[in-house]
Amino acid sequence: MPASLHLPPPLLALGDFAFIDVETTGARPLEDRVTEIAIIRFHADGRQTRWQSLINPGVPIQAEIQALTGITNAMVRESPDFFAVRDQVRQMLEGAVFVAHNARFDYGFIKNEFRRQRESFAADVLCTVRLSRRLYPNATGHGLDAVIARHRLDGFDRHRAMGDTEATAAFVQKAATEQSASTVTAAVRALLRTPSLPANLPADALSNIPDSTGVYLFYGINDMPIYIGKAKHLRERIRGHFSSDHMTPNDVRLSQEMRRIEWIPTAGEFGALLLEGQLIKERMPLHNVALRRREKQGFLVLTGDETPRLEWRPATTMDLTDNQLYGPFGDRTSAKKWLMYAAREHRLCDHQLGFSRPRTVGEPCFARQVGRCHGVCEGVESGAQYGDRLRAALEPMRFPEWPFDTAVVLEERDTANDRTDLLAFDRWCAMSGDARLPFDGDVFRLLRRMIGKTAHAFRPLA
Repeated sequence: MPASLHLPPPLLALGDFAFIDVETTGARPLEDRVTEIAIIRFHADGRQTRWQSLINPGVPIQAEIQALTGITNAMVRESPDFFAVRDQVRQMLEGAVFVAHNARFDYGFIKNEFRRQRESFAADVLCTVRLSRRLYPNATGHGLDAVIARHRLDGFDRHRAMGDTEATAAFVQKAATEQSASTVTAAVRALLRTPSLPANLPADALSNIPDSTGVYLFYGINDMPIYIGKAKHLRERIRGHFSSDHMTPNDVRLSQEMRRIEWIPTAGEFGALLLEGQLIKERMPLHNVALRRREKQGFLVLTGDETPRLEWRPATTMDLTDNQLYGPFGDRTSAKKWLMYAAREHRLCDHQLGFSRPRTVGEPCFARQVGRCHGVCEGVESGAQYGDRLRAALEPMRFPEWPFDTAVVLEERDTANDRTDLLAFDRWCAMSGDARLPFDGDVFRLLRRMIGKTAHAFRPLA
């Protein structure tokens, strides 16, 4: 083992490099778990930061894995789980190139551990197996054992996270002396540049993305928006779309079509969610589908007293204080589907619901003919009785009352970026200045969920 590990200055001129190794319960990132993590971060200014920890995987470590790594169930029993160390791991890796030997393995495990915490993680990735193949194309093997033997890198604690991390860094250090720092730097630059940047974007397109919550927009030909997304960490999320080892078919299409990236920071996740939905509905990006439509949203409205009926009305025309509203629904079709289900469950009348029309007075509806209607269409059931049953059937979809006496405001703060956003709402609608914006079912659902969790965070709008 070298007396000290360091990277050549030309390589550090590219930025920070975080060398990492993980030990695991198996080889499947989606099913298996991390048991140990070690990270050595080489800073661009020459500093070096080290961190390592055993990790309680929450599942038994099989005997063959214990024999290979030397990490036993007893060793990890009192160790922290990944949730407890996730902030330290993110701090060690954030903003640095993720470097590992067979990086697909280590990156996949780290990415999935964050995903289990409902967090995203993305980074530029350098695989030292690929680097070894590029620098030593005639070598017979590029696994870590072969690399250690070929370059005489002795004294590392193999199959323990810090030992393998040190060996990986020592290989890069040794290659810089065997070939040259400029050769290694050029190879690293080539390996990083190729997978991480869509072909039609300028070289610096990903360099100034802030590390904050917000919304991002991808633009295609003719500067038309093709995708809009939200992120807790904008930099990680945007770069994650272009990580070559983990691109989805949709990410491939986005990469091919993309010409420009724009981002809008927010002070918090709730504001990002609201802004994402608003921008998608306004700009109609090609690759967003679920949140695109707003104008077709509406309610079922109960009318009449003696024998009540239901009418469909667009959300934009509704008085939201009406206590006879049911919904909202995305469109008339989804409302009808739900109503058909309720009709079967509660034996409601096809004629009264508008599914069919009687040809003569007192003609039974089809549901009555097959025993699924109590007979209001024939006069067997009274209108009042039917009305009571209809209201009971509709109750799960009753539009709730606004839980405050006035308009309210929610304050979101991002202390790290010195940003504060004030989000105002009135009667389940977002506000712009003093004006209430048109009703939006997506805003309603987000707001209702937020109020259910943290009603105390909302204060009256002055």
